[in-house]
Amino acid sequence: MSRLKKAVLGLLILSLLLTLPGLMQRHQAEWNNRNYETIIPFQDIQSLVSKDPSLQLEDVLQDLKVDGLHAVSIQPETLNSLEDKGDINVLTGGRIQEMSVLNSELEDAADRVSNEGAYIHIQNENRLTGRLTDVFQAAETVTIANKEFIHFPALNSAQFNETPIGYTEEIIDEIKKADLSVVFRMPNSLNEKDPYVFNQLLDLADEKSNRLLISGDEVIGYPDAEKIKSFAQRLKDGNIAVYAIEFADQLGIGTMARAIDFDVIRLHSIDLNQVPSMEEGVDRAVRAVKERNIRSLFIRVENVAEPEEALLGTEEFLQAINSQMPVHYKAGKAQVFDSISVPFWSQLSALMAAVLFISIAVQAIFSRRVLFYASLAGTFLIAAAAYLLKAQILLQGLALLVAVITPIFAVIPISNRKGIFLPYGRAALISFAGIIIITSLLNGNEYLVKIEAFRGVKMTYIVPILFVMIYALLRDLKGLLNMKVQYWHLAVIGLIAVIGLYYISRTGNAGSVSSIELAFRQWLEEVMYVRPRTKEFLIGFPFFVLALYIYPLHQKIGLYLLIPGVIGYLSIVNTFTHLHIPLYISLLRTFYSLALGLVIGLLFIFLFKQGRSIYEKKWKMRC
Repeated sequence: MSRLKKAVLGLLILSLLLTLPGLMQRHQAEWNNRNYETIIPFQDIQSLVSKDPSLQLEDVLQDLKVDGLHAVSIQPETLNSLEDKGDINVLTGGRIQEMSVLNSELEDAADRVSNEGAYIHIQNENRLTGRLTDVFQAAETVTIANKEFIHFPALNSAQFNETPIGYTEEIIDEIKKADLSVVFRMPNSLNEKDPYVFNQLLDLADEKSNRLLISGDEVIGYPDAEKIKSFAQRLKDGNIAVYAIEFADQLGIGTMARAIDFDVIRLHSIDLNQVPSMEEGVDRAVRAVKERNIRSLFIRVENVAEPEEALLGTEEFLQAINSQMPVHYKAGKAQVFDSISVPFWSQLSALMAAVLFISIAVQAIFSRRVLFYASLAGTFLIAAAAYLLKAQILLQGLALLVAVITPIFAVIPISNRKGIFLPYGRAALISFAGIIIITSLLNGNEYLVKIEAFRGVKMTYIVPILFVMIYALLRDLKGLLNMKVQYWHLAVIGLIAVIGLYYISRTGNAGSVSSIELAFRQWLEEVMYVRPRTKEFLIGFPFFVLALYIYPLHQKIGLYLLIPGVIGYLSIVNTFTHLHIPLYISLLRTFYSLALGLVIGLLFIFLFKQGRSIYEKKWKMRC
């Protein structure tokens, strides 16, 4: 090894070591945040009580509290909800005219009413019904069937269920009386001229009830970034954290999260009407907390004919979650993650490590010194720009380069490797070096709560396989060109294409999985706490071990075995690019995969030896 190589490798190792304090901060932030909470919307509880007179709201709340419920979410009232409660009566001009046909007392009113907007009669005078003229533009008051109705000419159908009027404070008091937290919900349909609802939220929030769950597809203030920031600043001043709903991708959530310094809690929603079984629902809840840094579980009550049956099912579900949750996690109010503050020298070390790692990998794969210097210069410019401009997109681009080249570097070159265990360990070390760089480049609360994420997952799955495939084909190009193409060759190519498409379809959260594999995964998770990835320990690593054994005997076959072999290494890199997954979970999963993959790979070698022995004996007998 030349002095230059030793110096570059030593600098890379030093850079990797200097990134570790930042990763330890992330691990501590994940490990210390142990609380998880369960939330049920008040309308689901109210629906049970209203359907069964024997159920009392106070008793239901107390029972749910005993069974493990931590919080109840509450929506601001709307015209529809006030009408459902009997606080107001709403009539349109058209409806009054229709009713006048059957009721002569309404004939005079039918001639005077307008078809624009709606007419509202206040049945129960209270704080919220008294606010209707503040929220909506009112006109004259008319008498209809001896009742006074206020005409709101500009009222449209969308406003009936979307425009918030205010929170019912008596309900909030009832929830707090049961020693439950209140989670405030709010849509992005606030009246700019009427700040009452938002101010009411700030006034009602206290140390126990200071969480906001935004309804709908947009955060409050969207699409105006300045309005979002203004709302966010007031939430921050009031010490109110915001929920980020998993898989919802609410518009503007990134802007709001940055404005409140990522005081965000990840929430997963479970609708008991849609889960196939209670067991699957509980598994889903436990996995969300354990594997994806979810700290809040929003549970929709099952809608069945018998309210008592729905209540019992909900209570059993809450009990099952608490009993099956790993002991590391504690039921209680969800907390935001501690701030991850990575020292600047650790950030610089991660950038330096990325530059050196990519350059060394390029040199090792292509054996061209000029490419080493070219990649060194190119990646240095990207790293310098990323640091000076504080550009997340450049950091993410650099992390993507590392993620793509790491599995290729792990398996290529193969020609100078001897034995099984040392090359296998070398590939694992290379992979972990790349993983340390990626997780150090993209380290911060924004990644922990998935406001920001690694970009290019599909590329990390596709590019390494294509590269190794081309690498193997080019090494055997002459033999391929001289080979006579037969029908079975085309069939094999078609089969490979189908397998490739199936493989790509399984990547990401939307990948399809058979019921048999789901059952196998569940068994692995129960036995090992966290399941290793099947494509790693059943495909990737065993085929790489087999390739290491076969290459000295038959180089062509050994090269082609690297194609499935690289899957294991790209998959473990991909595991760590899911930055919202706790580090210890990804480490444990990868350790299992490497260990099992090695054992199964040695089994592959044994089977290969046995098969070759049987083949050679039969061949000799024929000769």
